[in-house]
Amino acid sequence: MVLVMPGVQAAGIDPVYFGVMFIINNSIGLVTPPVGTVLNVMAGVARMRMDDVTRGVLPFMAAEFAIMFVMVLFPALVTVPARWLAG
Repeated sequence: MVLVMPGVQAAGIDPVYFGVMFIINNSIGLVTPPVGTVLNVMAGVARMRMDDVTRGVLPFMAAEFAIMFVMVLFPALVTVPARWLAG
């Protein structure tokens, strides 16, 4: 993140908004097949086929995509509560 922040600030993007979006993007990437690291670990630990694990994760992936879509459309959902907490 340290390498990216100067570019984020130069582009005028709120650092809190960027951080939240960065974390959500990473969590989506960790459960997205075929390279999803978390999916591979879950399939190995549970001794299940990757297809079964992926099917079980699909509703959660859909929810993460929906949340990210809403946050892209309405960035104030992230920035306004952060300002309230900052006081």
